[in-house]
Amino acid sequence: MTSQIQEDPHLEEQGEQENEEKEEKRVMNIVVAVDASEESMNACEWACKHLLSAQTDIRQVYNFILLHVQAPVCVSSGPAYILSNDVVHILQNDQVRTTQKILKRARAICNRYNVEAHSYVVTGKPKEKICEAAHKVGAQFLVMGSHDHGPLI
Repeated sequence: MTSQIQEDPHLEEQGEQENEEKEEKRVMNIVVAVDASEESMNACEWACKHLLSAQTDIRQVYNFILLHVQAPVCVSSGPAYILSNDVVHILQNDQVRTTQKILKRARAICNRYNVEAHSYVVTGKPKEKICEAAHKVGAQFLVMGSHDHGPLI
């Protein structure tokens, strides 16, 4: 006696539809450069309001990335400036605390608009590292506040 399993003809169609939906979803990476300035927080709020509040395309997946560039800890060596490892460690810890405060403030803005954000922290010169990070993540949008220092060159 053999038993036959009947397959639901709609299962295959549903599977094909799900695969098509996955393939059709487009990922949009939005990078928001943040620092301790009010201008960068305003830029973060602008991005939450204008880039993500009008999400009507369900096929669009958004990655909202908060980027902070830390300046390298300046440790000069030479006869006039000799810093102990303890002092360097204190400076590094202070920098970590400052970064955490900046990202906490930016995340609070994102939370107000129900935006899920990821954090990305790098060390170096801001104008170089912002461009590198935006390129690395394949950003479609790069949002920054302006300190009126002129264009990013």
